[in-house]
Amino acid sequence: MTTSPARGNAQSSRLPTRTRDKRPALALLALLLVLVGALGSALLVYRTSNRTQVLVANQPISQGQVVTDQDFSVTEIAFDSGTQVVTADSLSEFVGSYATSSIPEGSLISGQMFTSTELAPADAQKVGVVVASPGRPSDAFRVDDVVSVFATAPESAVGAAEPATELVSAARVVAVAPTVDTRDTVHVTVLLPADTAAEVIAASAAGTAALTVLPADTSPVVDWRGE
Repeated sequence: MTTSPARGNAQSSRLPTRTRDKRPALALLALLLVLVGALGSALLVYRTSNRTQVLVANQPISQGQVVTDQDFSVTEIAFDSGTQVVTADSLSEFVGSYATSSIPEGSLISGQMFTSTELAPADAQKVGVVVASPGRPSDAFRVDDVVSVFATAPESAVGAAEPATELVSAARVVAVAPTVDTRDTVHVTVLLPADTAAEVIAASAAGTAALTVLPADTSPVVDWRGE
């Protein structure tokens, strides 16, 4: 009778399987981590060394405003070649230019924000108007408001109940002076047709100027020249 070899003897006759060595993979991973860290450090050093001083708006700048060096401040940023900025050493090139749009405080300055030519059309003038509390809304005026300008009856003629005279049907507010709590007046600058400026100045000087705010989509009689 033939007997088969014991199962245990067959298994014991096989060569042992070699355990896979994981050390090369770990070494490769460590090398990759070192390279990534070195690349990150190099990029950080590059960006730090590539920082440059640029101009920012030191305060809100109104459209059409002639800017001075006081309207700008300097900050340092990491400069990328595609970023539209103006370096601090270019300040003199912008002083005396006109803002082509309203620029919020803290905005990075770019060349497209300014022009060397006056934005007001030839038939327009910027006129300052002092308005007492009876001649204005309770809310403060804002730059870019569109207003109607009136001349009211002098105080001595109030009893006659004379109607106010409309001087300009729609004018754009281009500047608003800071409000002074101790005064009953506000000072705004409006863009007016040149042939109405004298009447508005007279009403302002007499203390009879009044302004009403129109809907935001109202077109002023004259407006900034488009760029």
